[in-house]
Amino acid sequence: MKLDIDVRRDGEVWRVTLVGLVDEDAGLERLEAVSGKVEINLRRVRRFNSVGTRDWVRAMQHLGGRAKIDLVECSPAVIGQLNMISGFLGHGTVRSFIGPMLCGRCDHEIEHLFTTRECRDHDGLPPVDCPRCASPMALDELEDSYLLFLREPTVVGRM
Repeated sequence: MKLDIDVRRDGEVWRVTLVGLVDEDAGLERLEAVSGKVEINLRRVRRFNSVGTRDWVRAMQHLGGRAKIDLVECSPAVIGQLNMISGFLGHGTVRSFIGPMLCGRCDHEIEHLFTTRECRDHDGLPPVDCPRCASPMALDELEDSYLLFLREPTVVGRM
């Protein structure tokens, strides 16, 4: 599964959407064409390999010198990288992310979109009710570990 990168200008904002696998063939050099306000949607990024992660960190570092970067709808794969890799966020900000939710009553699973603001205001994940049975859902990950990026954001490293 190769990475598809869609880059569009929407008024003053560059909207970038990534779909697929970030690897050595990702083509992240397409991000060199954007500057100013940049929103990168990562909802459909499924995986990073080690070379893709290295290339992503470099791309974010370069982009950060000429852009204000907001990451939106970060997938669980992106959250995993954010929590492990120094400099993964670059100079960017995570505005929203996906949380894999599980209902303890009926075993229904959903991907719920959270904003970082609501999580900070709530000091964790706000309640989510199951759309099937209306019972409270829980993150299908260890919440403290999954939300580490909110408390301890990785910083830009020198490469």
